[in-house]
Amino acid sequence: METPLRRLARLIAHAPLNLVAAAERSSVYERHVFEAAAVGRLLAPAPGSRWLDLGTGGGLPGLALAVVYPDVSWTLVDATQKKIRAVAGFADDLGLQNVVAVHGRAERLAHEARFRGQFSGVVSRAVAPLPTLAELARGFLGDGGELAAVKGPTWAEELSAAQTALRMLHLEFSTAREVPETVRATWLVTMRATGRPPVGYPRRDGLPRQQPLGRPAT
Repeated sequence: METPLRRLARLIAHAPLNLVAAAERSSVYERHVFEAAAVGRLLAPAPGSRWLDLGTGGGLPGLALAVVYPDVSWTLVDATQKKIRAVAGFADDLGLQNVVAVHGRAERLAHEARFRGQFSGVVSRAVAPLPTLAELARGFLGDGGELAAVKGPTWAEELSAAQTALRMLHLEFSTAREVPETVRATWLVTMRATGRPPVGYPRRDGLPRQQPLGRPAT
């Protein structure tokens, strides 16, 4: 019998959109869904908590996490509307009642009252370097909330480059743990928010990527 995670992999692989590279369609489960589930085992969100997957793309890691943690509420955000429509369809197909798919840019959504400071955690995979990701995510986190970034082997360099941004955004580095048994070397890097989101962050559309905090403006 097909498991929900295997079904998710099949849905992503056969979607009419290019949600993964063509060469990876036959290995979506091993390269993407299994990795997302493995991240979830390290993440271990509290029952009843509310988490956001920032830049969910084809629904990862958020949909896999929603399967593994049905007692956690997952809001999946992406700036590309057709991807969010696909993700919502996948959630319906899998019968996931704990998923909400939202179309929009983080720079705007993070300033809306329904989202600002409302989440226990934000998880993100392959979205942006840490200085940019920290700014995009911080507005969603309440006091004590966790930013969990899925990163590759250069995570330490990214963390070093993000020190100014973390100070400005009131984020403190917590842990960096290698995710076991994944096809590619993967780390889960976590940071903890202190207090409410700082006023004015994230900045307007595009600035977190174009002018990361801590880098002199050009």
